[in-house]
Amino acid sequence: MIKTIHVEASTYCNARCPLCPRNLYGYNVPGVYKQEHLSIDNFKKCLLQFTERTFVYFNGNLGDPMMNPDIVSLTKLTNCRTAITTNGSIGTKQSWTALAQQGVEVTFSIDGLEDTNHLYRQDVEWTKIMERIEWFIGNGGSATWKWVVFKHNSHQLDLAQKLSKELGFKKFEINDHGRNYGPVLNKNAEITHWILPHNKELQPTLYDVSAGIERYKTNHNNFQPLDSILDIDCEHERDGSVYISAQGLVSPCCYQGFDLPQRHRIDLSQFNQLKKTWNTKQCDRVCADSCGRLK
Repeated sequence: MIKTIHVEASTYCNARCPLCPRNLYGYNVPGVYKQEHLSIDNFKKCLLQFTERTFVYFNGNLGDPMMNPDIVSLTKLTNCRTAITTNGSIGTKQSWTALAQQGVEVTFSIDGLEDTNHLYRQDVEWTKIMERIEWFIGNGGSATWKWVVFKHNSHQLDLAQKLSKELGFKKFEINDHGRNYGPVLNKNAEITHWILPHNKELQPTLYDVSAGIERYKTNHNNFQPLDSILDIDCEHERDGSVYISAQGLVSPCCYQGFDLPQRHRIDLSQFNQLKKTWNTKQCDRVCADSCGRLK
């Protein structure tokens, strides 16, 4: 029984976070991902398949849900607890007011203060975040501040928690999503600085940008058999969840939902075939990489 639905409302994004899979360390490699918005009609068709849903959350696999101009209409269709995760710098005042009035929960991904947030959330403007926080919380919206700790922002944690209370956030969550080491590229594919973890002594290294771009273009091609057999702890099977892409296609999870042209998408109807590969050296590589554990 599917209870939870993860929705990709849009593959557009105004940010260039350097460790997001939609780009190479902040550089948008042309022609890799198709940019599109989830349509209202496609979302309606998807929801008809999951009538026992209790929670729908709009969280970007490749984009930011607030980029979709129909985001308010999409959230109205869920008829259950609904949440959005966003960088917080986009969307109209009318949209933010409507989301607050609908009771949609919003998580603002803010990884620093005014002088540091942009080091990871490239192209995200601080004043626009503060403006939208005011529009949302000021109209009764329930907001969470999600903070990813890096070396460059770890000293600001206490100040950020204090600010969150002053602004009216209900929660402050500290997150470590594993994306905390790598170079940062500008729009010209030039290294400007490095993202480093807060609790390790890792330092910047030499990085060949041109070679990195070529590897990125061929990502997910030619998966090789595994060297060992892994236990698969499938989030989809364990949590009763499913993923809806911006194309309006259903996949078991967001890991399988990456819409690379080089890789065939596995939809929900093929889940049993996918499962047959588990506990073998021919295990689907996405399953192995995302949910595999050594026996």
